[in-house]
Amino acid sequence: MGKRHNATGRSKGEGRYVALHHWLMRTEAWRALDPVARCAYVEMSARYGGPGSNNGRLPLSVRDLAAALNVSKATATRALHRLQEHGFVVLTKRGAFSVKVRQATEWRLTEFACDVTGALATKDFTRWKKQNTGSPEGPNGPRSETERSLS
Repeated sequence: MGKRHNATGRSKGEGRYVALHHWLMRTEAWRALDPVARCAYVEMSARYGGPGSNNGRLPLSVRDLAAALNVSKATATRALHRLQEHGFVVLTKRGAFSVKVRQATEWRLTEFACDVTGALATKDFTRWKKQNTGSPEGPNGPRSETERSLS
């Protein structure tokens, strides 16, 4: 079945697209993401079919993500971990490569309501706060001669 067109020969409906809202991109969590994690989020959002479809059952394996982003499996794994840590995605079902019928890991985007459970959007990324991971001394030890002599 082909697409329906209007009298001028153009398609009637809107095409599929991924929306990145300004309010999402202004969050501290989004700004803290590296470019690969941002691309991974766009790739995962592209697999979302809209309200009432597949959020909570978004299939995306590390291998598929690595191939889609043209990065290594280790880089794809780090990107998925960052998206989880920052609250953009939640793992709903762990996949397995070793079973006869291979199953990809399934995800839920927290930006949208869950289509499996019917739960509202949690938007966990809006509550994410940057943790201070550096030492109080600085990356190369105490900052000044005074601090060195006191320690």
